Amino acid sequence: MRRKIANMDNKGMTLVEIMVGMTIFAVGLLGISRVTFSVMQANLTSKHTVVATNLAHQRMEQIIGSLRYSSIDTNNFANEDYGNIGGGAEEYEIYRRTVAVTDSLNAVGNSVIKEVTVRVEWRDRGGVRDVELRSCISRFKDINL
Repeated sequence: MRRKIANMDNKGMTLVEIMVGMTIFAVGLLGISRVTFSVMQANLTSKHTVVATNLAHQRMEQIIGSLRYSSIDTNNFANEDYGNIGGGAEEYEIYRRTVAVTDSLNAVGNSVIKEVTVRVEWRDRGGVRDVELRSCISRFKDINL
């Protein structure tokens, strides 16, 4: 007996095939959107880190460029709280900049090296992140040769 081979010439797709295809597409789209969201968050964190680093470098240059060694003091470089950096500029409202200066004294109690720490903090997704720069400045700057 010979069986008749059915003609498999379908002219369209069934509803089940369409639903399976849409499900696969939706799962792939969801995966891509999660990756895109993660990349956007990483870019925002990078932007904040760059701005904070630039603010720290700017303050460190001001301190290093001081006219006299004796003027390098925490009191001469005030801390700037959130919203006060750059005269209250809107782009810096999430940042806070602090300066700490510590003296290293020689045997007779004279300051010979000052360690300067500039720290910039910002609020990021419920937490606080920061960038910190440190530099040592010697008294040699004031000595005339």
